[in-house]
Amino acid sequence: MKTNLRGLLATMLATGMLAACSSDSNTPTPGTDAGTDLGASDIGGDARADVTRTDAPRPDVQVVNPCTSAVDLSSMTPGADGAIRVTGDNTDAPGVQVGDLGLAAEGGCLGATSGGDGAKGGTVVYRYTMRTAGVLTASTANPGTDEFDTVVAILGTCSANARPLACNDDIGQGNLLSTARTSAPLMAGQTVFIVVGGWGADSKNAATGAYELSVREAAPIAIGMPCAQGQVCAAGSLCVGATAMNSGLCTADGTAPGAACRTAAPFCDGAFSCSVATPSMATRGICRRSAAPGEACGATATCSMMGFCPNLTTTPSAMGDAGVSADAGAPMAGRYCALPTMEAEPNNTPAAPQAAVTQTTIFRGAITPGTDRDCYAVTVPAGATLYAETTDAQGACDLGDGEDTVINVYRDGTAAPIATNDDVTMGVLCSRLDGRTNPALLRVSAGTYTVCVSPYVEMGETEGTPIPAYYLTVGVIPPAP
Repeated sequence: MKTNLRGLLATMLATGMLAACSSDSNTPTPGTDAGTDLGASDIGGDARADVTRTDAPRPDVQVVNPCTSAVDLSSMTPGADGAIRVTGDNTDAPGVQVGDLGLAAEGGCLGATSGGDGAKGGTVVYRYTMRTAGVLTASTANPGTDEFDTVVAILGTCSANARPLACNDDIGQGNLLSTARTSAPLMAGQTVFIVVGGWGADSKNAATGAYELSVREAAPIAIGMPCAQGQVCAAGSLCVGATAMNSGLCTADGTAPGAACRTAAPFCDGAFSCSVATPSMATRGICRRSAAPGEACGATATCSMMGFCPNLTTTPSAMGDAGVSADAGAPMAGRYCALPTMEAEPNNTPAAPQAAVTQTTIFRGAITPGTDRDCYAVTVPAGATLYAETTDAQGACDLGDGEDTVINVYRDGTAAPIATNDDVTMGVLCSRLDGRTNPALLRVSAGTYTVCVSPYVEMGETEGTPIPAYYLTVGVIPPAP
């Protein structure tokens, strides 16, 4: 009779482990000890959780729903700066799989917004009840946080279908710490769930480490008061005009360019128009003013009288300021409504283009039937750089359903193009060629070049979708002095 030594050893090892577990009644459950002691020792930047750290490879992460072990922070007293602070470590916190918590689901906050399917493991959940109506900020950007990639989210419910009220992965370039701020005021007595996790390839490789979480309430900024980028204004208003360098103003919905449109008519006051046809809470849109040719244009101003708002900053001003110092951060010297030059047929081949221009020009054209193409000639001096882009009238890409342009640039009407572009980027069906990124159009030799616009033709088809209206900006950027 043979003795199964391997089985005997396994049995002895398991028995020993069970004995060790049963003899230690004070062992904390992984993921529940987010700060060990939620008393005074956990308030302040220097407090650290009493959690054993190890640099050994992590074992398989325990997969549980961390909602069941959420720690309530509501009973804690804010410090002198108004923040409740708690320290913890997500090294031994439970992993979260798709379906356990809404933020880890496909397309959820930690699943997609903050780095693909990765931010699912090492997750700690806290519960917090608002003391007053206001904005809630939860942040790991504190001295007690190790240099690891944290992710912070605020949830209205702790469930598989939860939609985040706020979520943040990285504060900025090179800064992996996180700050999540609700985008709308919360009600007094409203309970939310604050999630601290780490970004990683999967639940076993998520970033882990010690962290210091601060939770702070703040009243929303009143209408008419200054506001900075990212700050939340009172209900029914939006921070308008704020840049990284300058403050903006909390502006009531529908009352000024840049303000959010109302969700019921009138969507905007006076002569202002909404950027979307039917605003809703999901798609608010913003109010825009009407700018005549020569007036400043941009995100908050739409050109009238068939005017065009170019992307290039080479269009000179023909008239004075229309009363707005800037639009979406663009300088007044940069974007002004211009009247386009109309396309003139026949201009269907590089050898017989529309008459040559010698400076930056905006053309308005149409391609129909689908086999048509429009060619425009431009004469440039030696050392100049070329730029060509198709857009709609506002410099965006909203040509129409299925309307897809292609740009080719030729030298002196030759048969082979020297540069070509179909789509600006994936899903953006307008076209762009920029000599600053395309060597063939950078500091070109003197001569006449031809820019042709045609519809994209699917493989196996003979013609593309007709394009009733497009705008082509042909830019001539002079050589540096």
